[in-house]
Amino acid sequence: MTENPLLPLSPEPIDDALLEDFRIAQPLEIMNLLGRMAEQAEIVALGTEDGISVLSAIAEVDRAKRLLWLFGTEGDARLQRLIDSHHVVAVGYLDHVKIQFRVLNLQWLPYSQGLRPACLLPMELYRFQRRMHFRVRPMQSPPATVRLEHGRASRPMELVVIDISMTGIGLALPPGSPMIAVGTRLPRAVIALDTRTRLVADLKVMHVTPRREPRQGHHMGCTLNGLDAQGLRDLQRFISQAQLRQGNTA
Repeated sequence: MTENPLLPLSPEPIDDALLEDFRIAQPLEIMNLLGRMAEQAEIVALGTEDGISVLSAIAEVDRAKRLLWLFGTEGDARLQRLIDSHHVVAVGYLDHVKIQFRVLNLQWLPYSQGLRPACLLPMELYRFQRRMHFRVRPMQSPPATVRLEHGRASRPMELVVIDISMTGIGLALPPGSPMIAVGTRLPRAVIALDTRTRLVADLKVMHVTPRREPRQGHHMGCTLNGLDAQGLRDLQRFISQAQLRQGNTA
């Protein structure tokens, strides 16, 4: 396991007053985030205040025992020093968003045919997502849409927007619509988010995945580039207003 130099695994200083917006304390949300980190084998740095640091990963989220199992080799001197420490912090990334939590009661426990490091499931964690990259869902009526040219189609495709951020957009591909390959570039797509917000941007397809209900078709995730200065301001205003609206209705 190696650290990605673009994603520094250093902990953020925790100031409850300043970081309240980033704190997550709902048990189901915490288990979901940690479970996804385990599924994706995301690297986690375990560190102490005096500079001891060990790279690990989440092996399993044990809901029944309320434990977080971690990877580690029995006899590792640095890991043993972490276990002997009273203050250990874990830092990792999920979808390029930093996740940080206090490691509580780290110790060796029996696991399969040997011992494995484990700690209590955290009661809270911090998810440091830059506000400019928050994804929001446009209002459903009337739906936000994207018109784009693709292949040899005689007329533009019009797709409903699922969500949008400053750097990406999720689109709904209805059942029966032509599939668009990952990596396809869709230049000059026209994005109509509401009556005031109309953007022109270049899209690149990053993933196409089935939605939960088969009759809903597929979710197509794209990067969002090529906005001019006014388009960037309009999109930022739209996202800010959508955040306020969704916060007021939560």
